Amino acid sequence: MAKYLYEVHFVRGRSNPEHDVFLRNVLELNAKTSDYGGINNLCVVSHHKDRDTVFELCADGLKKSKNDLSVIEITKTTLNSPNGTHRLFRDLIETYFLPNANYPNVK
Repeated sequence: MAKYLYEVHFVRGRSNPEHDVFLRNVLELNAKTSDYGGINNLCVVSHHKDRDTVFELCADGLKKSKNDLSVIEITKTTLNSPNGTHRLFRDLIETYFLPNANYPNVK
């Protein structure tokens, strides 16, 4: 089954009062980050569902901060964009995600 990669961003990270809810949700989705500092406000989630479904899974239980959450699909185009933020995840995607599953929008 094909999977998709998503960048999940939570405004203000640990300073957001609902960060614990956000963190619990993305950890249940096996989110990964490109650095060793842990998940603060930005992570990558692999899932077989569409962007809207992943957004709802990440936002589950958020009361006031649902508007602080964004989910963006990572594709081959966004990874190779010179001005895109997804370049930060290139090593993580190539070494962790690509060898373990089929991501048709990234390959």
